[in-house]
Amino acid sequence: MKQAVISFYILFSSNLWCQTNFVNSGRSLSLANASVTLNDVWAHVNNPAALIGLKKQTIGVSYQNRFGLKELQSQGLVYALPIRKVVLSAGSQIYGYQQFRTYKNGLGVALSLSDQVSMGIQLNHQLTRLNENYGSSAAFTGDFGLLVKFSEQIHFGFSALNIGRTPVSTNVNERLASALRLGMNYRISDQLVILSELEKNVIHPLQVKFAAEYKPTSKWFFRGGISTAPLAFSFGVGGRFKDRMQFDLGTAYHQLLGWSPHVSFQFDLK
Repeated sequence: MKQAVISFYILFSSNLWCQTNFVNSGRSLSLANASVTLNDVWAHVNNPAALIGLKKQTIGVSYQNRFGLKELQSQGLVYALPIRKVVLSAGSQIYGYQQFRTYKNGLGVALSLSDQVSMGIQLNHQLTRLNENYGSSAAFTGDFGLLVKFSEQIHFGFSALNIGRTPVSTNVNERLASALRLGMNYRISDQLVILSELEKNVIHPLQVKFAAEYKPTSKWFFRGGISTAPLAFSFGVGGRFKDRMQFDLGTAYHQLLGWSPHVSFQFDLK
């Protein structure tokens, strides 16, 4: 029964493979994907403007398995290169299995407009491949993002994914997922950060997210979050080692379909 439900979602719902949740980091998942203001290498996926602030070349790798099924696995690789007031980024993401697979490869640039405002743009090549009876289709999409630092404690982020609502192909009346995201990051102290976010996918209800990240020491992080439409709970842990490597483990729980574990690594290069 569970296999039948998953097959239905693969074929008929972009909710499981849309750009906003295509593949991300264990940190983002454990925060209910309230990640539009997060300043790490995975901003390449969340909000290209939030790459501003990175000081070193950084690479990230990620793996997610949804609901314990190998057919719903995702892998991701991202890279960021800071150059003065500009950060260049690249990423590659894969989702699915042999009979249904999607790819997303992108190049982005983030620019610091002032001490308070940064913006980012990204161009992606996306490929959707079904089995031999249906073939594959490819398309280009564009993303845009803004990050505004009202103070050291309060940051606002905005991102628009697939701003042109690019169709899957010229042969079908289907479009790749488009979404608008607006979020706030409130740093209560050096140890505690509260996050909130609104996400509106064009064909899905408004999603509301709340999350918190607690940092008891300089090396360990504990995270948790909740999101609506559909209702899901998430939590996770992260650790930073030798000031160069970060490990993040997160999981989300869907009331009908179960757990979705996610693990990611982030490396700062010299």
